[in-house]
Amino acid sequence: MRNPSNRLSGQFNLCCSVDENLLKSPKKNRYPDPHGGVGGSSSLDYGIQQKHQQQQQQDQQKRRQQLKLELNAKNSTTNGDRSEKRSPVINGTRSRPLEFGQEVAGAVASSEEVDSSGYHSNSQTALVDNRVVTKPVVFREYQNHTQRAIMSSKSRFKERFLPPLPKLEGYEKMEQHYSSPNIAETDDPPGVDRRDSRKSMSFDTVTTANDGDSVISNPVSTDSLARQALMAAHVLHLIPADKARQRNFLHGRLGTTSLLGPSELDKVLPTREITIFVGTWNMNGQSPPKQMNDFVLPTSLEHVPDIIVFGTQESYSERFEWEVTLQETLGPSHILLHSTSLGTLHLAAFIRRDLIWYCSEPEDANLSVRPGTAFRTKGAIAISFSLFGTSFLFVTSHLTAHQQKVKERVSDVKKIIHSLDLPRNLTVKHRNKDVTQNFDSVFWCGDLNFRLSEPRDKLMHWIETTQFPLPAHLPHGFMHTDQLTSVLADGAAFKGFREAKITFPPTYKYDPGTQRFDTSSKQRAPAYTDRILYKFKPLPVTTVHRRISNAAGGKITHPPSPVKCLAYDSVQSIITSDHKPVWALFRSIIRPGVDTIPLAAGLFNREVYLEGMKRRLDSSGSSSSAVCSIQ
Repeated sequence: MRNPSNRLSGQFNLCCSVDENLLKSPKKNRYPDPHGGVGGSSSLDYGIQQKHQQQQQQDQQKRRQQLKLELNAKNSTTNGDRSEKRSPVINGTRSRPLEFGQEVAGAVASSEEVDSSGYHSNSQTALVDNRVVTKPVVFREYQNHTQRAIMSSKSRFKERFLPPLPKLEGYEKMEQHYSSPNIAETDDPPGVDRRDSRKSMSFDTVTTANDGDSVISNPVSTDSLARQALMAAHVLHLIPADKARQRNFLHGRLGTTSLLGPSELDKVLPTREITIFVGTWNMNGQSPPKQMNDFVLPTSLEHVPDIIVFGTQESYSERFEWEVTLQETLGPSHILLHSTSLGTLHLAAFIRRDLIWYCSEPEDANLSVRPGTAFRTKGAIAISFSLFGTSFLFVTSHLTAHQQKVKERVSDVKKIIHSLDLPRNLTVKHRNKDVTQNFDSVFWCGDLNFRLSEPRDKLMHWIETTQFPLPAHLPHGFMHTDQLTSVLADGAAFKGFREAKITFPPTYKYDPGTQRFDTSSKQRAPAYTDRILYKFKPLPVTTVHRRISNAAGGKITHPPSPVKCLAYDSVQSIITSDHKPVWALFRSIIRPGVDTIPLAAGLFNREVYLEGMKRRLDSSGSSSSAVCSIQ
């Protein structure tokens, strides 16, 4: 077995180059003489013993000073070129901590203060029984080697079990935006040593100065850069090339790479929901007011809806001007997907501009309930299209007027439902003669001309003594006399349609230009003639809902309603017509679709869009910039 003292002295010689003889403690006799001498020296007198002890103390002091000088010289040579990471100072000289933690004989003890454990406050050594004792410190190099070994094993684990990160083309391109999803795996740039930290590698970003030279900026962590790149790729929807090479050969099915499939739907609409605005207004043939914000963008709206549809009756004769007015009010975020008209009826469908690539080609149909008249004022027009896998039908109509003609209005509704031939290009399973049965969601608005079966005086007194909007938790005082409410309850017309609760005052009939109800000789009673109804097909019970039902202890859970009315109100500030505009806001669930449908492929009314943006800039005035006006 190897002698521990030899191994100890060898380590010390290797680290500090100190003579081994200097480290040996002076020999002592185990049993001291009771007279102050040393055992075994009884033949010497007391004076000789005293002189011998003084000589030993002087030799020991010389050894201490010599060891101290050699240690200081060694440390100054080793650590002279290190300006940042230094060892503790001993008597003005920086010393390097010893590698071993054993007791060393003859070591030096400084004149600095000693803490409670016996070690100097600014040193790694202590003098105990004429011996220099060092703290058990391991060289920093050995610590780095241990960390490197650990991180190397972690790196091998990541390479084996975690997906690889994409590669960056080179550090010379780091001046570009961090939206790049690639991660740097090239050589280290100048001034960067990855060996300092394997846990979180870092590298410097290279930017270009005005003179063309490259400048090294602050180091950026690869973990941070990877996180930023992945987030940017998610926001910008960057498409990997290998994904683009894949084709969807699942004809007529849901493919993972399809344009209308679930993955694309989750990117465009993460919640798989959209908001739909439906507005109706009998314009009485008058030009619209210059300010249309109260109708197009009511103050109660938090965000601009995704789909905005306007149906008008007795419309303004200049169709293009009306559409441009709507486009100018909405701004550049929406485009006119499609519009159609019949006589005095007009229907325009605007949609968020980034959604036009996921719509089917829009279709329209119309029906006049008075085919013998030259000027068609009564009837209906409709626009249909699908967004991803959800089909929509929007209808606006102007039904037969007068208080007593309820049956005629019911007959008009039945003719319209069975005469509109939609859709013509979309595939529909179990096509029905009732056009409202061929779509997932149907929105019907217009001047339906249904009245309140109450005397005018009674209604006027109720309006004058009632504060609007009505409380949502209280029933409407006269809706039980409303003709449309009775028709919906009996199922005589609009089978399956619903209407949100009415809390606003009657929308008909006003003296144009005022807020007064009809004061003409006819003295028409106030009524809710302008209405918005909606209908939807319930969502199928999916595996998710069955699993939720089983988790709930067998309790049946139904899918959420695909359409929900969020707001229903009128616009009292517009006074150009004898009718008040009415609008409703809906939330609709969108399902994935298939790529076999006839796509609109970005089709929209370009002329209306450009003219609307031009007028938007012109109306902003010379004091404001064009960019601010558009945005």
